[in-house]
Amino acid sequence: MKEKFLKLVSNEIKIIRIENRDSQEKISKKTGIAPSTISKYESGEQEMNLLKIQQMLAPYGVTLPIFFARIIAKTQNGERNSS
Repeated sequence: MKEKFLKLVSNEIKIIRIENRDSQEKISKKTGIAPSTISKYESGEQEMNLLKIQQMLAPYGVTLPIFFARIIAKTQNGERNSS
């Protein structure tokens, strides 16, 4: 369960970055998080706490409630589509 949740969070962060046409280097400059750490976050290799998630989302104006609502919506849509 934890691994699935981490994968959902990691994937959504990467999607948001790509939707905004940012590279890992660009978001690194905006957040102060090293590109190698961003890569580990996005691959699910390294866990993030809520503060790091918020730090990654801040340049895009995405709040934690919006972020998790996106994940929930995609999860619910996926469950409906796989039935």
